[in-house]
Amino acid sequence: MGFIFGFLKRLIKCTLYFVIFAAIIVLIPNLPPYTKFTSIKLEPTLPLVGPLALNNALNNPEVLYKGKLLGPEAFHIYNGELYTSLATGEIVKISPGGHVTFVTKIGQPCASLTQEHICGRPLGFAINEKTNQLYIADAYHGIWKVDLKTDKKQLLVSPRVAIEGRLPMLFNSIALADNGDFYWTDSSSDFQLKDGAYSVLTDPSGRLFYYNAAKNESKVLLDDLWFANGVAISPDKQFVVASETSRFRIIKYYISGPKKGKSEVFAAGLPGTPDNIQVLPDGSGFLVALYSTFDDEHPLVSRPISQIPVVRKFLVRLQHLIEIPFAFLNKQSPHIVFEEIVYHLGHFKSIGGLLWDRSGLLQLDWNGNVVAAYYSENEKVPHISDAVVFKDKLYLGAPHKQDFIAAVPVPPLLKKAFASADKQVPKPKVAPTTQQAKVDPPKPKVEKVVKEQPKAQELPKPKPTPTPKPTQAPTTPKPVEKKPVTSTTTAPKATPPPPKVQPKPAEAKPAAAKQPEPKPLTPAPNKPKAEAPTHQRKAEPKKPEIVIQKPVNVDPKPDKGKPAPQQIPIKEDIPSDTAKPSKETLKVITKGGPTEIPNPGV
Repeated sequence: MGFIFGFLKRLIKCTLYFVIFAAIIVLIPNLPPYTKFTSIKLEPTLPLVGPLALNNALNNPEVLYKGKLLGPEAFHIYNGELYTSLATGEIVKISPGGHVTFVTKIGQPCASLTQEHICGRPLGFAINEKTNQLYIADAYHGIWKVDLKTDKKQLLVSPRVAIEGRLPMLFNSIALADNGDFYWTDSSSDFQLKDGAYSVLTDPSGRLFYYNAAKNESKVLLDDLWFANGVAISPDKQFVVASETSRFRIIKYYISGPKKGKSEVFAAGLPGTPDNIQVLPDGSGFLVALYSTFDDEHPLVSRPISQIPVVRKFLVRLQHLIEIPFAFLNKQSPHIVFEEIVYHLGHFKSIGGLLWDRSGLLQLDWNGNVVAAYYSENEKVPHISDAVVFKDKLYLGAPHKQDFIAAVPVPPLLKKAFASADKQVPKPKVAPTTQQAKVDPPKPKVEKVVKEQPKAQELPKPKPTPTPKPTQAPTTPKPVEKKPVTSTTTAPKATPPPPKVQPKPAEAKPAAAKQPEPKPLTPAPNKPKAEAPTHQRKAEPKKPEIVIQKPVNVDPKPDKGKPAPQQIPIKEDIPSDTAKPSKETLKVITKGGPTEIPNPGV
């Protein structure tokens, strides 16, 4: 009996000491952090029945790109490739073939994630497909516009410039309008991301902004949002929706129509913490990620204490008082141990252990009704920050520790909603096919007669009659030089530097060859043997494959010891069974001689 009495006495004494200690922390004025604590009433949580009923639709995910990326936060599909923002500060893209390619980075190089205020942390981004420009909301460095072709960066919203009296401290998400303006969210005006754990226990200070590109200024649309997060624009451009993560709801703000400038609750009492928002491609609504979910058996700690400001104030001040000495030591004598302690005390990672490892997705229509819910109770994906359908799979992303992208089969309703996006993916591939079709037509062109340059004077002999000299055709068994025929007084086609001619007796001929039209020929190959001067003009057969293929394989580099000829002789092997040349091939020869016979293979 005395043992029980002594135990109760010690318990009461410890409780008394704790109450005194808590009272000191709560009641002493001017203790950091300097923010407000008031009672906040939350809407009741929707029951997990009907569309919200629990399921295992996102269980057993496939692990993709393991170790190639860390903390994929948000997704966007552009030109058939998947773009994502990483915890390491980069924006990367994933090709359909599975290659991960660096796109851009706003922050500076840093040693580890504990220096993310230096590395940068892109939480949200959007791509203007008309201008090929990327808009990034970096938690620490503000909102930037990046040209995807040149990587030229422009700061649009600075974290060092106050907006209506307060600095934006935690840039989160962005949604582009058609005219180049955009809507964006600042999760907190009191804390940066590295101290984000405090923002979920203090009074709301998040805001929704509208950025006017013409004036280069931002205007506050909504204030006092409890950790403003994902943002999206309705398909009819009537309103904007933004998620309030710590209030478990989505707020609506009208941007046009009779209710312009007014706001209302769009969806409340969500069974989880809403994060990023994706507009469904078919325009039926949007997809919102639930970073973590809860129920009566697995409550969220911050929810029941929202109406008890004293408890929230004590927890925040206590946590901050523990952090202060380590922050001071790290400032005086920087060390990785002190840096790690400071980082984990204030970061969201410090409260990760208080969350249940169940996450989900909600599919909502534009009236705020829940169409479907999808849940994951797999320890591989304890949290979800964004999701998108890519390559016939539902890709799931999450910040912090996840070093891969999880992929699960697409639920039927989501597959239908993303069907229109899938049809648009093959479109970029159409361009190359049409270009190839345009390249093919030159091949079936009829070839003209050719002539070796030293004997250009002998061209007048054949006359316009369509009969080539049968006596001289046998003198060239197989190799035939293919060149456009020029007039009787000029050598065949010559390019600007005329003096470079291979045969010695023909050195004076190219000088007079400046008459032909400036259409260039195929680059000069290695000169064949000098037997060409004996060749007479010979009509080529109408087989395009013989004539076209040879110029393509010509080596443009001439022999070092010999000057490059202005004419490009082409060797061809003419089969013995080849039909005799048709008469039409000689119709181009007139009495005065042609200036040049165009070569369709060039």
